[in-house]
Amino acid sequence: MSPDDSSKRRAALLDKLAGTLEQVGFPRSTARVYAALMMAKGEGLSTSELVEELETSKASITNAMQFLVGTQLVERYRVRGSRQAHYRILKGTWGQILGRKFTAATVVRETAEEALEFVESDLAKERLQEMYDVYAFFETEFKVVMERWNERTRS
Repeated sequence: MSPDDSSKRRAALLDKLAGTLEQVGFPRSTARVYAALMMAKGEGLSTSELVEELETSKASITNAMQFLVGTQLVERYRVRGSRQAHYRILKGTWGQILGRKFTAATVVRETAEEALEFVESDLAKERLQEMYDVYAFFETEFKVVMERWNERTRS
């Protein structure tokens, strides 16, 4: 593969990874920054490296980093001799993130349960019962999956 083909393939994969992250809830610019950090050759990337690779503004990178650092997916670090901030992916965070998403199933189930107690219409009860049943099922299953994941990562 020629260097030009390699850089085109890398760009396509970065876009694909960013698109996948968007589908699971990342804002577009944040997904692109995170994808670039995931695919970095070294430990991380500087703000200017991200600006250059993603062909975006420094402000866009800064906004994305506020989200990524705030959600503990990325950390800021310094490189000796550089005045710029550098960013790298934190390890061991995906299980925690998925765990938080799984916890949302409990909130939905509880809300459906509360609404079931309130509504009087049989049709409304039928719709809410389906919602309740689905989320109650997955809430139970997610707990088992997270327990298995936590056991696996402790080993």
